[in-house]
Amino acid sequence: MTRLFSVLFFLFYGCMFPQLKFDTLSPRRLKTTVTPAILVGYHYAGDAKDNTETFRASQMHIIEVVFAKIIEYGGNHGAAKVYYVGSDFIFNNRYDFFMAPKIGVSSSAGIALGAEVQFQTNFEKVIPRVMPYFGFGGGGGKLTVGYNFRLLKAENFPINTLQIGITWPIKRFKEKTI
Repeated sequence: MTRLFSVLFFLFYGCMFPQLKFDTLSPRRLKTTVTPAILVGYHYAGDAKDNTETFRASQMHIIEVVFAKIIEYGGNHGAAKVYYVGSDFIFNNRYDFFMAPKIGVSSSAGIALGAEVQFQTNFEKVIPRVMPYFGFGGGGGKLTVGYNFRLLKAENFPINTLQIGITWPIKRFKEKTI
């Protein structure tokens, strides 16, 4: 019983008083930085749009390359906001190659939330889509799960809807402190 009480006490104490006193007096407390960066990511989508497609035919491997503006709000427990523009390069087992130029925004403070507008194309037709996503992230990097929603009523271009992925900044340029 005393062990259970000790464990519950430390668990409660850690939840209620997680920060140390010097944490709030940190010189990084009010520091906000803006950093241009290049982000690269890999996403995977394996769900079939309908039951006529096989799992193997519907697999998609997506390489993401974007230019981003990362705004980090300082402190030891800071947050980040990312605006980006770029493209997805999509390899599909059934329909070969297509791409998706996109623009998006995300915010993260441990939990990442964001959305992007994509214009998926096979160079013959263009399908606009919006993809909200959520996951874990910070400092411009993220591990997310997203779902593509179509913006046109009729479309005959089969695109997977659910995807998981990871994105990370590979090159940061000169940061500016605000």
